[in-house]
Amino acid sequence: MKGIRLKLIDQFTLWFLAMTVVVLVAGGIIVFMSVQNEIIREDSRRLKDTVHLVATRLQQGATVDQQQGYMVRIQELSYLAPAVPLHVLDTLFWFPSHEHYERQLMAVASYKIKGKHYHIAASNLVAEPDEIAEGIAKSLSWIFILLLVLVGLLSRLLSRKLLAPFHETLIAVRGFSLSGQTPLHLKNTQIREFEQLNRFLESMTQKAIIDYKSLKEFTENASHELQTPLAVIRGKLELLMDSPITDQQALLVQAALDSIEKLSKTNEALTLLTRLDNREYQTTESIDISRHLSNGIFRLQELFELKGLLLEYDLADNVRVWLHPILADILLNNLLSNAIRHNVPDGKVSITLTETSLVIQNTGLPPQIATEQLFQRFKKSNPSQNSTGLGLAIVKQICDLNDFDVSYLYSQGWHRIEVVFRRGQFGKRGITAERKKMFSEK
Repeated sequence: MKGIRLKLIDQFTLWFLAMTVVVLVAGGIIVFMSVQNEIIREDSRRLKDTVHLVATRLQQGATVDQQQGYMVRIQELSYLAPAVPLHVLDTLFWFPSHEHYERQLMAVASYKIKGKHYHIAASNLVAEPDEIAEGIAKSLSWIFILLLVLVGLLSRLLSRKLLAPFHETLIAVRGFSLSGQTPLHLKNTQIREFEQLNRFLESMTQKAIIDYKSLKEFTENASHELQTPLAVIRGKLELLMDSPITDQQALLVQAALDSIEKLSKTNEALTLLTRLDNREYQTTESIDISRHLSNGIFRLQELFELKGLLLEYDLADNVRVWLHPILADILLNNLLSNAIRHNVPDGKVSITLTETSLVIQNTGLPPQIATEQLFQRFKKSNPSQNSTGLGLAIVKQICDLNDFDVSYLYSQGWHRIEVVFRRGQFGKRGITAERKKMFSEK
């Protein structure tokens, strides 16, 4: 299954938000520790000051009852009891009315004043860690929500402005074609990276056009020059066949003619594959593939009868797809010829055309190589067969060029090739589809 593809600005937004979450979590922990420590430190300082203040007032003559209250407790100790140094205790205080504990800081110390030993304790309730954490979490959550909204809106607004040169470049690259032989001319931009990308694409397309012209000229010249000696050799061999020769010599000459014919077909197939690679066949309108398929079946009718094949076909009317007419004939001819060539005497061929797919099935021997390799160049189901091994490679190339899905399957003595037309490319259909069947026997 293919992964979900996101826009560049969406990728930036997601990464930014992910980093924001990490920073907020780490920052929340730091803030929590800092706030908690600051609360304890500040409350401890105030409680210690309170203890010192109470001791000072007792020294000045104030009574215990005047100093003792809700936050201050004074207890008289034995004068000989050891002195208690000033320190702070972190304890829990039980509230009977609420039936729960509260966190409490208590500063305690003992002082010997005017012949008496006083134990002074000053206490105060402080926020618990979970209460501090809850407050910080709520604050950070609102900050993240606000940031999410702002980033979501700003990313859309900024992407239109900042990424506009990039989108223009994409549109220009999509419209570029080697066969048009027109180099890209991209606009200047103030963004350094986009400017470097545009200049690189311009230079690359110029070089690609030059290389394409050279390769095209070489391919056309090689194909033309190769056909001439092949035609001469074929003519000489045909003349030799008409001369008085022995049966053994005739077999040798016929084998040479077959090799010449195979070489000529291979040259034509390779030339076609090169043109497909260079996208020389541009699709400009939809075609009625039902009509092309019917014509292809009619042209090969004699071959079906010659090999004694039982043909059955079921074609939907007016099935329209976006495909170059020449490529349509080549695609269908290769598929039909493949079904005849790789069949068995008195075998069967079944053809089904619907609005979404074309399925061609034929009986035959099992392939000697993996089925996924049959769409590769020069891969043949049976190496001993007299074929170029390029037929299915051409089929695959045409399907890839037009965004068709093609698959091959062999099961229980049947070869099955299915071409699925891409969605959204179909033209107008007839309201009804007339179903046709025809059987031809030897």
